[in-house]
Amino acid sequence: MFEKVHLKVDELGLEATIELVDLKNKLKLLRSQSNFYNDEAKRLLRLRNSLNQQISDLLNESKGAKKNRNDLNQKVSELKKDRDVLRQQLDELFKQFEELDSQVQNTENHQSIIQMKKEVHREEWTLQTQKITPAEENAIVERIAQIEAKLSQMKDISKILTQRKKIQTDIHSIKAKLKIFSDQIHKYSQESQLHHNRMVESLALIDNEIKAKADDAHQKYVEAKSKADDYYIKSQTLIPRINEIMNELGEFHDMKNIQIEKVSEVVENRVNIAVEKFKSGKRLTLEEFTLLVKRGMV
Repeated sequence: MFEKVHLKVDELGLEATIELVDLKNKLKLLRSQSNFYNDEAKRLLRLRNSLNQQISDLLNESKGAKKNRNDLNQKVSELKKDRDVLRQQLDELFKQFEELDSQVQNTENHQSIIQMKKEVHREEWTLQTQKITPAEENAIVERIAQIEAKLSQMKDISKILTQRKKIQTDIHSIKAKLKIFSDQIHKYSQESQLHHNRMVESLALIDNEIKAKADDAHQKYVEAKSKADDYYIKSQTLIPRINEIMNELGEFHDMKNIQIEKVSEVVENRVNIAVEKFKSGKRLTLEEFTLLVKRGMV
């Protein structure tokens, strides 16, 4: 078989055979490079998509945290408004309580009802039994009027005490509500801060880490895909010439891969012979010289 191939090489021309072998080697290399960068592009595409999914998940998490934060802030705002209303009511009740308490204290600081009645009787007895001047009489009458006014006021003290007690109860009730509101405001404010922190952390993770990785993976994917396409296009440009040479070789084309490998062995053998002759200073044939030129050896 080797002799047959050797004869075919001689008959069909060494130059075409060498070109065919070189083109097939180049085609194999270009396809290998194209496949390598296609595989790399697929890997980078999966990485980019995975990172983009992480970004999407973090954005959704951030949006959810923002909505929860805003809802809680709205509750806090409403609770503060209600608390302010209660505080105004409490201030008004305190004023009313202080006013009633003052009335009670002023009444309680004077003599008892019995003592005041005795004083009225004593003053009236003086008017009836003693000889006094008109000025003294007027003074006694005025004192009696004042005492009777206080006695009338003291009759209303029970009503004042009842009213004061009710106000005091209202004050305690509003204070209890204010305590509940304050606790809720504190609770919602803390929860709001947690959601805010989660939102900030999610956005920071996107901006400071994942987005850069995703952009880098996308850029490398584009570059790898471009190289894969370039190598594929270059490989395709070789096929017409390979087919042309193989059509020229005719039935030699039917020997397929194993014959082409034998041709390659013949070519390499002739290259080695030509190199040895060149190194030893022997005269080269035109085919040998052409062979070394194509290989870039001379």
